[in-house]
Amino acid sequence: MGISWWRMAFIFGPAIARGDISSFGLYTPFIFGFLLSKVVKTAKARVNLRGYQNDKIRPDDDMKWKQKLGWAVAQVFGFLGLCQWMKAETRSLFNFFLSSFVNPMLRFLLPYRNKGPLMRGKPLWDTTWGNTSVHAMILGGLGLSWWFYGIDHLFLGFLFLQAIPELQKRFWMKPMQHLFLVGGILLVCFPFFSIGLMAWYTPSYLESLPKPYLQTLCWFANARPHVADYYSILGVSPDADMKTIKKVFREQAIELHPDKVGDDPVKLARFHAIQEASDALTKGRADYDKSIENQELNEMVPRCYAFLVMMGYWLLHSLIDWNDVEGMRDQHKDQLRNYILNDYPLDMKALGLPNDEEGKAYLYKYCEAEDVELPVLQSDPDEIHLMRTLLSDSFPDLQLKPFPKVAGKIDMLLQEIALGSKEKGENIKEINPMSGFYDGYTIKVELRPADAKKAKKEQKEQKEDEEDEEEDVDDVDIDKMKNEVGETTIHSYLGGDKRIAVLKPPLKFRPIPGVSKFVMSKPGLPKQITALCGRVPWSSPNQVFKIGEGEEPADKEKLDWKLHEDEGYYNGYRFEVKDGETFIGNGRIHEYWPSMHKVILQDALVPISGKQVSGFSYKDTKIEVKEGMSYTIYPDSLIPPRKRVYDRESRGPSQAQVAPSVMATPKNIIGAPKGSVAAQRNVKKKMHRMTVVQKKQKGGGGMCVCM
Repeated sequence: MGISWWRMAFIFGPAIARGDISSFGLYTPFIFGFLLSKVVKTAKARVNLRGYQNDKIRPDDDMKWKQKLGWAVAQVFGFLGLCQWMKAETRSLFNFFLSSFVNPMLRFLLPYRNKGPLMRGKPLWDTTWGNTSVHAMILGGLGLSWWFYGIDHLFLGFLFLQAIPELQKRFWMKPMQHLFLVGGILLVCFPFFSIGLMAWYTPSYLESLPKPYLQTLCWFANARPHVADYYSILGVSPDADMKTIKKVFREQAIELHPDKVGDDPVKLARFHAIQEASDALTKGRADYDKSIENQELNEMVPRCYAFLVMMGYWLLHSLIDWNDVEGMRDQHKDQLRNYILNDYPLDMKALGLPNDEEGKAYLYKYCEAEDVELPVLQSDPDEIHLMRTLLSDSFPDLQLKPFPKVAGKIDMLLQEIALGSKEKGENIKEINPMSGFYDGYTIKVELRPADAKKAKKEQKEQKEDEEDEEEDVDDVDIDKMKNEVGETTIHSYLGGDKRIAVLKPPLKFRPIPGVSKFVMSKPGLPKQITALCGRVPWSSPNQVFKIGEGEEPADKEKLDWKLHEDEGYYNGYRFEVKDGETFIGNGRIHEYWPSMHKVILQDALVPISGKQVSGFSYKDTKIEVKEGMSYTIYPDSLIPPRKRVYDRESRGPSQAQVAPSVMATPKNIIGAPKGSVAAQRNVKKKMHRMTVVQKKQKGGGGMCVCM
């Protein structure tokens, strides 16, 4: 990776300015944190050693990993021994141990999701148990350290090395908000680090600070002065002379002397207290008077000095992280700039530019300068709005089209299944391919795990590796399946070669091709049709929707809110469903058919799941997509998402990766295109099976015929 000169300058620059570059204690936290990060990195590397097949680690790799981990741990203990030998300042190392080792290891060991209760369809928090443990440790550390010790090294370590950096993570990609955050932190901390700066550079001005101001800071720091009032203990006034003080002490000492009071604990404690007060007032009265005169200042100066040091560590790390983030942002902007200049596709509709050479010319002209401002791509509509703003500011005469965003109601929930399986061929000839023939039929679909396990076993026995992108039984988690039976109505029958039936309402499950059985019937017709479901790309519930017209919004001048009549106009856009203000789920549009107002998603829209507070109970949320709910269609990325390739004629995934010349050749006995890698592999397997059969039949007069 080389040397990061920015980091070196950030670390050593302040030391050079102070003139203590040779001070070892200045660098101990950074060296300690670096060594701990090596331990964490080595520990995490064990995951990458696991194999993909048996999930086991080879003994040689395991031994090498243990040696690396042992060496990294030995370096940490060796460094601690060096610090002890040199008597270096090590009070802040505990905080670096928590931030550089404990926190990342908790996140690594506890990656499981932790969702909070739902509020309007969205969890109040959605994180991991590792993050939750880290946050709980930080909050507990801040509270306990403040309660027992006040604002000291332990509290400041939790604050500046853990709490504030965790807060900053949410704002690194939002420069203005992050700037306000840092400014607010500095403003809140100013009363404390200003005293530290005065103690460092101008200690003579500390005496001029008003006492009420210092008392207020002591209260917030939980550092109230603890200097005993010896004048009140002896019962004399601060103006009493030395003769009076000695006289009062002598009188009380005679009365409370241990020889006189015996074992009375109260009087003995009183005797020791007045003896301590007399020693302080007779042997060092001047120093004592000075300490009680500025006891708030004496209490706050060392704490504020520590405040300044720990805040310096935080600012140093923030500058380093800021440099890294800005470098990453510049890299992303350069990639987007090169992407535009190389004429790669952009969502011109979302930008409001004409999808022709004129629109591209505006983008080229804007990206000519190397230091041009560009958004960081995060799959968020804000990046599109930022790019539109940048174009409008750069070209005042440019009139951008309204932002495409449509909102309306869901008219129907549909589901498509194929009647009959070509692979199985069971009763497929009884199914009529005429469009509309089965409209209004009642269909009952069954899914049984036992049938799925049987089909999966047959697949393993066949061992035929067909190059097919469609889902088969091997891709289904049978252990999580349960018996499912659904009954619904065929809303429309498309027929054709695939015999597609559109169901309304949809089933509660997705039928498995070649496994799920269906029974069709219609009142008045005695004969029932029974067969297996076939393959169709969009057979999941909550994947096919019929939507209503767009509703006119309040800011209609800024939005393109009417549904377009161009086929595929909204392909790749985000499809979001809400029930009032409650978020239900979202997905990405694969196909938009304006003639039927039909939207097909790439994957099934899965409703949000979780728990919500209901009275005094904490119950599972039961959210379902229903007709009449609100939908919103909008773009969320400058770069159009890669569309999955489907063959329109077969309504299934096409083999786009095979050359057309290869696809035009006849197919071999297994089904893969001739000349393809799959065909060659399948032929080898077929020949191997024939060889095995010949060996078994040897001597029996049998003949093996190659079909």
